[in-house]
Amino acid sequence: MAGLSANIITSKNRAFPNWPRPYMPSESWPYYGSHSNAAGNTDNVMLPGFLNFGSVGSSISIQGATPTNAIKMWNGQGTQQTAGSWNSGLLPTEFDAAYETYSAFYMDRVDNKLYCLLVDTTTDPDTFRMGTVDKDGNIAFVTAAHQATSTGLGAYNTFNSDTAPTLYRVGGVDGTGNFRFDKYRANTPNDNNTQPYDGVRLEINTSGGTVNGIAANTIAETTDGLIPNNVFIGNSTFNPATFMGPTDNGIIGSVVYQDYRWHQGQVYGSLGNANTGQIIMNAMWGQDCPFASGFPSGYFRPMPWLGSYMFIPISSVSLAGFTNFAKSDMHNFMDEMAVRNGLL
Repeated sequence: MAGLSANIITSKNRAFPNWPRPYMPSESWPYYGSHSNAAGNTDNVMLPGFLNFGSVGSSISIQGATPTNAIKMWNGQGTQQTAGSWNSGLLPTEFDAAYETYSAFYMDRVDNKLYCLLVDTTTDPDTFRMGTVDKDGNIAFVTAAHQATSTGLGAYNTFNSDTAPTLYRVGGVDGTGNFRFDKYRANTPNDNNTQPYDGVRLEINTSGGTVNGIAANTIAETTDGLIPNNVFIGNSTFNPATFMGPTDNGIIGSVVYQDYRWHQGQVYGSLGNANTGQIIMNAMWGQDCPFASGFPSGYFRPMPWLGSYMFIPISSVSLAGFTNFAKSDMHNFMDEMAVRNGLL
């Protein structure tokens, strides 16, 4: 197995691994909004701004529950920025009127660009296109449009959905590699979004040359290599989409909610092995989670942001505490949980 720490907790002693140490690099922390309930609430999620902004403390705000609304940029003193398309905030329709909602975001620390996967939900299945914006408000499309063929991509692809996938880069390094958008609740061979699920992937090449067999500036749709076996679940509660990973060992998953009513704040989510197709829902996610939700129900999700994962609220919940984790630390934590639970 690759990438496991020397002190990995094994499944033999059945102890839960602790959450990784929160990550607050001085290059981007503190920032405007970082002192107020960490990721905040769904009306005003605050995240660190561009590393090349020019002064310390800049931030980006996203409306976690309303992906049709504008994203905004602020300086460290809390003044909303108006350069280029940031003026009055950046709506998805400013890229093109056909794309009315945001589907996913990826803040790249090397490119100094915020990648915005846009979706036109008026087509069936949905149509996707990748755009970018920089600190100066310059926006651009970096792929052609792609209307999905799998009905698994026919709905619930908006950013506020707990079934909308998380973007990641092939190779796990900012500034290079195609993006992937993996949705596991999809049945492409039968094209009917019913069991068994084999998953569907959008691979997104934003570069000017062919990468991994994907033509320049295009989006390709495939099920090849997503999971090796079809997933039979027996009910309709299989929604493993907001995954982090995959780790070097193929582990995927994410914590998505916290329960104060019966389990004293225990966080839950999904955990799986993409190499074997073993995926478990409603899994307990370690112990000593360093953030908490303000309500007994509601969902949150991880954001790939400046080389880390930052958890933000998307539905009927606010988050407080430490919500940002280095990607390498989180992946190691996921591997440790997979060993504890028999997935590795």
